[in-house]
Amino acid sequence: MQGRSIGGALLPAVGVPPSSARWDDEQILGLIDLIYDAATGNEDWGTVLRRLGGILGGESVVLRRVGAAAPQPRTLATETDPDYVALYQAHYHRLLPLLSVLPLLQPGTAFALPTVLPDAEYRRTEFYNDFMRPQGKDHGLYWVDFDRGDLSAMLSFWRPRRRPAWGDAEVRVLRAIGPHLGRALRIERGLAVLGSHAPGEPAPRASLTKRERDCLSWIARGASSKETARQLSLSVYTVNEYIAAAMRKLGAGSRAEAVAMALRAGLIGG
Repeated sequence: MQGRSIGGALLPAVGVPPSSARWDDEQILGLIDLIYDAATGNEDWGTVLRRLGGILGGESVVLRRVGAAAPQPRTLATETDPDYVALYQAHYHRLLPLLSVLPLLQPGTAFALPTVLPDAEYRRTEFYNDFMRPQGKDHGLYWVDFDRGDLSAMLSFWRPRRRPAWGDAEVRVLRAIGPHLGRALRIERGLAVLGSHAPGEPAPRASLTKRERDCLSWIARGASSKETARQLSLSVYTVNEYIAAAMRKLGAGSRAEAVAMALRAGLIGG
């Protein structure tokens, strides 16, 4: 998919002077396209994580997808020994120091670890001393998302102690990317649920009007109702009516699910 710089600036308030930036809007737009492509199975999540790490300066990037609908493998990591991934899934995810803090966070929160957990406290934990420290991973930058109040995804970036701590610039960029990542992961979960039908059973189909498909296509690109209305020369009310009609026809409980179902059924392009 192309064209997610919809209706103006994509990255409000990032505010990084060009001379100090490791990224530009073009790179971020390309990354967002890549994220949606991974959600629909047209790109590998490993490529997305490596690109994220390159832009934000993470030497290791870990994406953990949580919940019954999460596709396999649930934990993906770059520049990480696979044995440590297995150890995390088997044991250390239960010792994550952030577990006590998660209920206080909002969906789509991005933060450097010391802003929610004192550094001295973190360095006393078994998680740090027995798991992260042997890997040489010291500074953590996080993004977390929730589904109906439960953790659904966690993305973390890591640097060794010799590297500078995460700054406000990286946090702001991650906050700008986060809504697209959250939407893409919801689409991926919806596709995973749809893909669980019995072998030989046809995928769900529905007859959508051209305007319903147009509106869903813009929503799939990350547009809001207002942005979609501007692109299609419609009122916001009319756009919402078209999307609601498409959801009813598809039997979808949310916009993200409607997009996932329409993508899988070939009703809109990927």
